[in-house]
Amino acid sequence: MTPAAVSLSRPFICCALLAAAALGCDRAGRAAGPAPAPPSAAPASPEGAAPAADGGATLAPAGDAVARASAAEGAAPAAAPVAPLRADAPFVELPVDGFASAVVSVPIGATARRPVLIASHGNYDRPEWQCQVWRDIAGADAFILCPRGVARSDSPSASDVRFTYESNARLEQEIDAGLAALRARFPEHVDPGAVLYTGFSLGAIMGSAIAARRAALFPRLVLVEGGHDKWTPKAARAFADGGGQRVLFVCAQAGCGAAAKAAAARLEKAGVLTRVVRSEEAGHRYDGPVAEETRRALGWALEGDARWSAP
Repeated sequence: MTPAAVSLSRPFICCALLAAAALGCDRAGRAAGPAPAPPSAAPASPEGAAPAADGGATLAPAGDAVARASAAEGAAPAAAPVAPLRADAPFVELPVDGFASAVVSVPIGATARRPVLIASHGNYDRPEWQCQVWRDIAGADAFILCPRGVARSDSPSASDVRFTYESNARLEQEIDAGLAALRARFPEHVDPGAVLYTGFSLGAIMGSAIAARRAALFPRLVLVEGGHDKWTPKAARAFADGGGQRVLFVCAQAGCGAAAKAAAARLEKAGVLTRVVRSEEAGHRYDGPVAEETRRALGWALEGDARWSAP
């Protein structure tokens, strides 16, 4: 069954830090087209509303062995061309077993296997907005899988539902289920190897914990405005020993930049390549100048992985 095209709304991002380990977003991200003017006011995200990321370990699925081999080689084995990928729209809704549906940006017209990018949103956010921003950043030649998480009971309205993630262990399970659904939906076009993990705010916090124990599947990370404190020396070493390669930190606030530099030093000491980039002071957000800075630095995060430059 062909998934339905996803309808994207167009609000402006500007997120406020919550006073706990979890970060919360009180405004939404932007969708396609020119960035709209900021609204005159936005609802504040209730303090402490999102659960902090936990350390619940899970067993790595067998697919991680494939990812490990692919990450080591930098590219999946060459395959014969396949029929062009067809979809009704660039963004499709993907049913995910045991979870709410994900949003996927699909590489329409692809005639070979294309890599996957996971884009995990922040608290009080939506996967549609994250998918749109990352399609603008990474282009239309990869799969961008945006897990939905769970609905917030304090969403603005029934027509404007916001989402969060319950825990990093639960998000890990949702990503695994989403990848399985994506491979079943596009079996000839999804690359089976390592996945690029990106996360904003809460998505970055939880992704750091996931990647530390699943480095074979997520050897390269782009963490926007979050995920710094999770990189203890022990976590950095686990990531390096598991096959972790590169971590790109993107910040729009001075506090984020300082924390990212400290995390980068711990990762570098463990043998992981890191880079910290700053946009102009723009608040806690991932669109606008932050997205532009991410786009400029993305080539570094993907360097050496030939799948991302394949025709």
